[in-house]
Amino acid sequence: MPKDATTMQRMTLFALIMLLAAAFSLTAADSDSTSGKKTEKVYEITWMRYDEGLAKAAKEDKHVFIDFTTSWCGWCKKMDAETFSDPYVIQLVNDHFVPIQVDGDSKRELDIDGYKISEKNLTAREYGVNGYPSFWFLKPDGTKIGMIRGYRPKPDIVEVLEFVKNRGYDTISANEPQSKDEGRQKK
Repeated sequence: MPKDATTMQRMTLFALIMLLAAAFSLTAADSDSTSGKKTEKVYEITWMRYDEGLAKAAKEDKHVFIDFTTSWCGWCKKMDAETFSDPYVIQLVNDHFVPIQVDGDSKRELDIDGYKISEKNLTAREYGVNGYPSFWFLKPDGTKIGMIRGYRPKPDIVEVLEFVKNRGYDTISANEPQSKDEGRQKK
């Protein structure tokens, strides 16, 4: 073989080795290093429709996290961009809740066990939402736990999500004072 042909073969072999190495590293990056199984990476919260989410929550015995939002709401967009894009928040919501997103301006009809209502009417009539964003938490059976309003940075929303996930609401008595002032007796 002429010297040029040998050099060409070596260069071709080197390029093939580099391609194989790159392909192997991409495959390894998608695998769980301990089990060798491919892991699904979720980069966003998997929001559901209200009617579908309620059925799933009951079936899977998971709490419901409802995000009441609108397309024109600046604080809602900030929540999406800053809080709901955080990997820990995404994992916490997707793993421990049935996440539901309701558009407070939408006329899209929902069918809740034969009861028909638009997202707009559900927002106002059933949940009393009058500002965005608003977040409601439900027990797996659909019983309302409570709501929070307004933009929430990651530490705040994580605290509330953990509280609901761990059923902290079961430990609060309705008769216990919620602040020092409420528990004081007037003389």
